[in-house]
Amino acid sequence: MVIPEELVSTFVSGLLGVADVDGGPTDEQVSVISAVSSHLWHQDASVLNGIEPGPLAQALTDDDVRRRFVQLAIIVMFCRHPHSEEQVAQLDRYASALGIHGDELDAVSSWISESTELASIDFIRSYGNYLPALSDKVADYAGGGDVLPEVEALRLLPEGTLGWAFLRFYERNGFHLPGPTTPTPAYYISHDMNHVIAGYEPTGPGEISLGAFKLAMSDTDANWMAFMTNLLIHEAGLLKHGSTTQFIPYGGDIYPDADGQGALHLPGAASMLGEAFERGSAVHGDFSQIDHLGIAHRPLAEIRAEYGVVPRSDGVDGGLGTGLVSTRG
Repeated sequence: MVIPEELVSTFVSGLLGVADVDGGPTDEQVSVISAVSSHLWHQDASVLNGIEPGPLAQALTDDDVRRRFVQLAIIVMFCRHPHSEEQVAQLDRYASALGIHGDELDAVSSWISESTELASIDFIRSYGNYLPALSDKVADYAGGGDVLPEVEALRLLPEGTLGWAFLRFYERNGFHLPGPTTPTPAYYISHDMNHVIAGYEPTGPGEISLGAFKLAMSDTDANWMAFMTNLLIHEAGLLKHGSTTQFIPYGGDIYPDADGQGALHLPGAASMLGEAFERGSAVHGDFSQIDHLGIAHRPLAEIRAEYGVVPRSDGVDGGLGTGLVSTRG
């Protein structure tokens, strides 16, 4: 998520411009922009004003920087509640000026202009193209039992290993271990191994922060689509996990106790997101799409040290289950 120093203020001003609709940025949008800009670039967003799409496009000429801007602008767009056509149109104006198009922008447009169900179906179809890259390698299995043999074998690993921590993660959160009837079990093995290594629990803010961490660690199309999925579930309420298929349309409020707001509205969530981008950017290499089962016998601490995974500043470790107030979300 590196941005040339001379472009940082313009970049952040552009994000403020994206949010400047319907009476101005919401408190959640300002909080998220401020957290990301301070953690990643040490920029105080409160001293800046919004900038229009044209001047922004003149300043941001590098394709990678433009891509990162639109990625963060989509996060900002999701943080407006209730969602509005004007906010989506504003995002489209900035993306068009920068020459950025993609499946995620199409999903956002159809969500507002057509229906929740159609937008969900379109996104799930596009997401399927990236599923192999987001999954661990497991053998075809047609035998008895309700847990995959590769997962069952983790029970033999000693305390402190990645595999041991993976099993504790599932037990702690009351999750059923990946098995033959689990929708896309190879995906969940990979996804939850990443939870353990990065140290994020499976709450709404934790899921979004894991997506940010992975994107900052490796800005691949697969990681971006995975992050979009986190946002569509926990911030937009467009999707939810299914029992027979991986995702199904939802279209409801994920957190009705937060006045219909998404996960990033919750206390401390914006700061966790900003720090996740920072922590992910500091990692050496990319552990998001490696053979996690192949290294499950290694100590978790050793794997984290190899990749340069620094502890969270709040003292929480969602991989080992320490410092948690609640593990459900």
